[in-house]
Amino acid sequence: MGIPLTPDSPDSATSNVAGALKYALQPPMLLRSLFASATIWLLIASALPSYSRLIFSGPLAGYFAAGLAMVLVSQIITMLLTAFFSSDHATQVVSQSPTAVIQGSVAASVIQSAPADMPPDALFALVYLVLLLASALTAGFLLLLGAARAGDLIRYIPYPIIGGFMAGLGWLILNAGFRILVGLQLSAEALPQLLAADLAVRWLPALFFALCIIGLRLRVNSVFVVPGVIIAALCLFYAWALITVGDAEAVAAAGWLLPDVSGAMAWQLPDFSALSRLEPAMLVASGGHILTLIVVCALNLFLRAGTQEIIVKRELDFNRECLVNGAANFASALAGGGVLAYHAPISSALVTGMRVYGRLVGVMLALMFALTLLIGGGIFALIPRFIPAGLLMYFGLQFMKDWLVDSWTSLPRQDYIVVLVIALVTALFGLLAGIAVGIAVAILFFVLEYSRMDVLKQEFSGSLHRSALDRSFAQSQLLQREGDAILIFRLQGFVFFGTAYRFYEHVKRRVLQPSARPPAFIILDFKAVRGFDVSAIVDFQKLKRLADKRGIEVLVSNVLPHLQPYLLQGGIVDALPIFDDLDHALEQCENTLLQRADLLQAAEITVAQQLAQHVRLAEADAAALRHSLERIDTAVGDIIFQQGDAAESIYFIEAGRVDVLLGSPPDRVIRLRSMTAGTVIGEIGFYLDQPRSASVVVTEAGALQRLSHQALSQMEESAPQTASAIHIFIARILSERLSTSNRLIQELLD
Repeated sequence: MGIPLTPDSPDSATSNVAGALKYALQPPMLLRSLFASATIWLLIASALPSYSRLIFSGPLAGYFAAGLAMVLVSQIITMLLTAFFSSDHATQVVSQSPTAVIQGSVAASVIQSAPADMPPDALFALVYLVLLLASALTAGFLLLLGAARAGDLIRYIPYPIIGGFMAGLGWLILNAGFRILVGLQLSAEALPQLLAADLAVRWLPALFFALCIIGLRLRVNSVFVVPGVIIAALCLFYAWALITVGDAEAVAAAGWLLPDVSGAMAWQLPDFSALSRLEPAMLVASGGHILTLIVVCALNLFLRAGTQEIIVKRELDFNRECLVNGAANFASALAGGGVLAYHAPISSALVTGMRVYGRLVGVMLALMFALTLLIGGGIFALIPRFIPAGLLMYFGLQFMKDWLVDSWTSLPRQDYIVVLVIALVTALFGLLAGIAVGIAVAILFFVLEYSRMDVLKQEFSGSLHRSALDRSFAQSQLLQREGDAILIFRLQGFVFFGTAYRFYEHVKRRVLQPSARPPAFIILDFKAVRGFDVSAIVDFQKLKRLADKRGIEVLVSNVLPHLQPYLLQGGIVDALPIFDDLDHALEQCENTLLQRADLLQAAEITVAQQLAQHVRLAEADAAALRHSLERIDTAVGDIIFQQGDAAESIYFIEAGRVDVLLGSPPDRVIRLRSMTAGTVIGEIGFYLDQPRSASVVVTEAGALQRLSHQALSQMEESAPQTASAIHIFIARILSERLSTSNRLIQELLD
């Protein structure tokens, strides 16, 4: 029966430490916490001896007891600090196999580079110091991540790289289980020896133990599976020993149990005099393993903390977890522990499932391990060797199952290939080589995938996309007819040799298409481009040569300042004007088309002439129009009206140019449109009777004709045909704008 949540429940008020502690110290909850702590202790204590054997093997196998004391000291210190300062009460940290395997590699590299005649005591002291240094460096890196608030870095590591890394690590952990039992690793050369009866009888129980846990976890979703299998294995082992051997000492003498360290396990500080024997070659030999240790510890911390978030259904502060874990491991190294510990989601799941207060459980566990160190070292002599080795095999097989078997159906094929390649290279050449090759393969797949992306964001012609300069009716008609002579290409993303070549081929097909009208202008807009490779310039040079051969002018707009040197170094800057925005590039093309048709320098266009282009206007109507209009001569800088003014008039531009501006100085001012002779301004606010939505400023001197509401009302009474002509004129202008906008929208949707 579950415990009901109360206001003081650890899951409902994790930030209220006093309330949660009061809840946890109630007698039923205290007993439950003791049971949870004892279960977690059994699970961890069964695995700790394997970490000591991983680190101290070969010439240092006799220092198993000292190594076990190191592991226990590390466990006590890291558990206590985490219990007090973690961002979540359920967090439990444990020394674990992935980093223990690598710390064993650090120790082995020091042993191999040390003189062959170095006494065991001196060699142990030297290895001890290097291990503490490696742990301190790893802890320092975690502290740096937390201080720099880089705890969310895990979100940016490609998922397949993490998967391949974990799968390869699983293989190394599986081999570590074989190595601590029989001194051999899984390989084609060692297989005959492993299958020999005298060795097979040693590792088969461990493998069967690991497979039992995996099989049960597939069928039973409970945090008690692992501790349950451990208890069952202990019972079966001792039942077998009692029936077949009948003598516990004979069982221990046959090597089935861990060595008795009750009289030898003692906490000792490192011998700093060993620093005099530390050679640079030893640091160089272990440098790669130390770097691997830093990477592996950081990755595992992030991954397991992320798993804990899912289990406890609460968000962890990754930056705080980095700081707390880094500080805990650093304190452990200073105290002579130095065996790295980090989040154990299984223990957190047990804390959450039993609804106990994790901080209290952490303190209880630290006390249990302290008692184990002081008076309970003999307990390890009761643990069969196959259990810690089997736990290593279980973790190794579970990692490989998760990332090599289960991911087959959940990952895209190219991502699965990255996982598989990293796992294989890691198994053959080590973790660093696996990570390096995996990153290279991931980059290769990224390049291949990115090269399939279209660097061309949008493509349209000048007849669909016009500049923000409103022109006269005659000019607009010509640009409508000749607009297809302008090709606009809006690019996006990062342009490199693959995507640039595909774009060049697209433009080449477009230019050489026999059924299409050959363009006179090509505009390349780089507004959505954040960078391009130097090699991409070669393809732009090809495009420029193609354009020159066909008599096409190329214009470029919106190039970021730090990218412009690429175009300069490409040797095409003299023939490649760079515009600040697409609008000005379009205006330049339109001006050239109008100039070729002798329409660019339009003379003064009277209102009567403007109306005559749309409706038939009699002389009497033209005379009525002249009497209703007020001529305004303009100079550069004149303000026709300002944003927010009442829309009392409509203005016909007979000569000059104005800009429509949004905003006002000293705030940011945006130019919405420009308008020249033959156009109208202020018509929308005039007809809707709404305040002006923008300001209009004269940029070229000229003349305007002003028509007020009052004048139009009088015209509707005295000269209705003239008023009707004005309404038709305005309606056609708005219809043309709407038609052009609709065509552009349709083009973008297609």
